[in-house]
Amino acid sequence: MSTSIYVVEKKIVTSDRDRFFNGIIDFVFIVAVIFVFTFLVVITGNVFQWDIYRVWVEVMIDLGVVGTYLSFAIIYYLLLESIFGLTIGKIITGSVVVDKNGKTPSFKIICIRTFCRLIPFEALSFLSKSAKFWHDSISKTYVVEKKDLKNAMEIFYSLNSIGINDGN
Repeated sequence: MSTSIYVVEKKIVTSDRDRFFNGIIDFVFIVAVIFVFTFLVVITGNVFQWDIYRVWVEVMIDLGVVGTYLSFAIIYYLLLESIFGLTIGKIITGSVVVDKNGKTPSFKIICIRTFCRLIPFEALSFLSKSAKFWHDSISKTYVVEKKDLKNAMEIFYSLNSIGINDGN
């Protein structure tokens, strides 16, 4: 039995252009979710004669625009990346979040990744020498092209199994 473990190669890491589009698409989607949620609050309040819209507006005022966005963003990234390893932006660009071995990160790692997004100026961290976002480098995760990861892992494990006795 082989003990070799696949390690993510730089050549399958998602391009800066796709990372940019991931961010824009996710931003637009989160804003749309906030709008839809607010709309549902209004509809629910009207249907059941509840005063929940006023409460929701007070919460939004207390949080502010940025706080409201960040609250929804935390839920969005935690849910989608922990369950599926991707977000709407990553689905559209064909990317996926993985650990250094190409596997789906644990919930703990996704929590670290998500909360690192709250670091001020984190969105500009890709301009650093490492050219990685802090939420990637601190959590030790990678955003890679899904199809390239699949191909690279298949090649690695098929080459790794050459010469292993298959019991025949």
